[in-house]
Amino acid sequence: MDIKPNFEGLYIKKYTASELIWFRKRAHKLNKLLLCFVSDGEMRIRMNEVDFHIQKNSIIMLLPDTDLLDISGSNDLDFMVFFISLDFISTYSFLTALLASDEIKFNPVIQLENPTGHLIWPTVNLIRDYHTQTDKESTPESVQYLLYALLELVSKLFLPVIKNNTLLQTRSQDIREHFFKLLNEHGHLQRSVIFYSDQLHLSPQYLSSFIKKETGKPIKQWISYQVIKHAKELLKTTSLSIKEVSNRLQFVDSSLFCRYFRRCTGITANTYRENYRIKK
Repeated sequence: MDIKPNFEGLYIKKYTASELIWFRKRAHKLNKLLLCFVSDGEMRIRMNEVDFHIQKNSIIMLLPDTDLLDISGSNDLDFMVFFISLDFISTYSFLTALLASDEIKFNPVIQLENPTGHLIWPTVNLIRDYHTQTDKESTPESVQYLLYALLELVSKLFLPVIKNNTLLQTRSQDIREHFFKLLNEHGHLQRSVIFYSDQLHLSPQYLSSFIKKETGKPIKQWISYQVIKHAKELLKTTSLSIKEVSNRLQFVDSSLFCRYFRRCTGITANTYRENYRIKK
């Protein structure tokens, strides 16, 4: 029997004016991040002792434990809420940095303008559609990748609110450092971009373009560099046969390793070992 996949840490609910009382009960002092996407109508919210008048095409970011005192809305009110757990948030370093800002607490509303709205609304609806599908049509990973894109868009919208605008630099630095840390730890065995993108909760395409933009080199070139680095160390410092070196690096067979080594270095593994011995 088909069942809805387990999206741990994420809950999505659509609300109308008649359901505001239920939203307030669920949202008040909740230990989660709430992203509210107001697509139609108007809202008036009193939270943290401050009154806000929210119009359609707006995003409201309610930080964990927000003191939601009062809420009302027009009859045509329509909004979507993403309830995101703190554990789920911790996988997105740029969002963690954003939530650390006190300014968001008192400036939680952003009015969307084109072209940003053209990106936000389709992404919100797509995530909702994926989230409600059965496990045959959707996976937690697909929702996670889409949510990452949405959170990145939202975080950029809130950047002007933050006085110390270092969020993008923090995020980029975190991804870059985490990638190279993973590469140093696993690069000699993991040659797939998907391994690193999964660890970083990114899509392979996004990570590939990010690394190319940040370093000027393709991600596969960095991975190959790490594999060859380990291979050279084994060839220089051990008496392992080529087959044994290949096994250590978890290649399917030694011929595949030899082709890989020659493609990356321009010489064979045996030639490299002999040249090193001569120079030594």
